Amino acid sequence: MAGLIQAFKVALDALFPNFCLGCKGHIESNQSLCPHCMDDLALFDLARHPNLLHRPDICDAFPDCHFDHLIACAWYQAPYKQWLIQLKFNNQQHYKVALQQIITKQLQHALAANTHWPDVFIIMPLHKRRFLSRGYNQVSQTWLPVLEGLQQDVITPLHKQKATQPQSKLSKTRRVKNVKNAFVCQQDLTGKSVAIVDDVMTSGATLNAATEALKQAGAKQVWAILTCLTPLN
Repeated sequence: MAGLIQAFKVALDALFPNFCLGCKGHIESNQSLCPHCMDDLALFDLARHPNLLHRPDICDAFPDCHFDHLIACAWYQAPYKQWLIQLKFNNQQHYKVALQQIITKQLQHALAANTHWPDVFIIMPLHKRRFLSRGYNQVSQTWLPVLEGLQQDVITPLHKQKATQPQSKLSKTRRVKNVKNAFVCQQDLTGKSVAIVDDVMTSGATLNAATEALKQAGAKQVWAILTCLTPLN
């Protein structure tokens, strides 16, 4: 049976070849980036900085973080910016696989570098109106299979109770006001270390609002785990 499955896979690869998003070389059907292009990507060195809040330039750029620990894969710039935009607004699924390859690599580095690790993970929720309009949560699409593959405990106690304006159109001050009391946590998290997972952090206002709700529910520590951070410039 295993031989038949492998033969079928080889036949599918021959009939419907898959190409790397970077170099356009032929790759396996379950990938979007070849090993060489993966190695060439500009990613944060999480072995050196397991908590990015302790990296001086990032600490200066985001001085008002309410969460305790920050992990991210890369800056929000090419090619990640284009991939995330296409996935978020156009549901272009082939970019999801590339992002998942990067997330898996960075989470494995983070697991090795951190002496402590969150007890549970929470995907940043959408307000139900936004979810119905878009039809999917791109953060969940991208991150949930990776977290489950790494056997992380994912829970869903956080709800967005306020239909906020898109943060990208607002100033920093208005971002804070926009998401004030936007979230509610419906589970007792007393004594737990909790990770909130999102795609991009720009000012940190949304993550701060979610952190406040989680700490009100008893979380002793909140981690922000992200695909990208906005560039310092």
